[in-house]
Amino acid sequence: MVQDSSQAPKDEQLLSRHLQGDPKAFGELYRRYEKGIFFLVRQFFFQPAKAEEVFQEVFMKLLERADRFQAEGSFKAWFWSLARNHCIDRIRYHARRPEIPESALGSGESDDSHPLDRWAHQKADAEEMAYDRELTSHLQEALATLPPDQRETFLLKERGGLTFDEIAQSMKVSVNTAKSRMRYALRSLRRALKHKAFIKEAQT
Repeated sequence: MVQDSSQAPKDEQLLSRHLQGDPKAFGELYRRYEKGIFFLVRQFFFQPAKAEEVFQEVFMKLLERADRFQAEGSFKAWFWSLARNHCIDRIRYHARRPEIPESALGSGESDDSHPLDRWAHQKADAEEMAYDRELTSHLQEALATLPPDQRETFLLKERGGLTFDEIAQSMKVSVNTAKSRMRYALRSLRRALKHKAFIKEAQT
């Protein structure tokens, strides 16, 4: 039976329960954020093995720093900021290593290696799966061409579900700057993808 979202505990409540020793609370947070966080990590690390490694590190860091979260803030913004900063730190640490491309368009791996594709396989019929795989591939390539600040804003909004206030908090910019970056990102992606129905309008 699907739980009514209005009755589901908030992220902040789950984190509090985790800190109090609830063994199921962290698993629920993982379930809520795994797809979005992995998608974010893939924008920094295009090799699947490295992306999976960093993805696991992000959740380990969440475990390590859970008690640093300020209860009056937004967990979503805080966690996405933590994940984003960890990716940047890893890129800086491995800056001289060739297996960490910062601007590659793709890894050359098959579409089936991507968790988002495996998730799509369970959701759609054969024709829809083919369309989704193609669209995911084009989206990855189009995202890679965006300036980093626009790409991160788009991911935080569309994949992370953050509000513009939360994005501004995460990226340490003004709300107007966050909205402006989103507008430019959407404009560029529309030109690249030519699938306007796939890209949602930024809400002010």
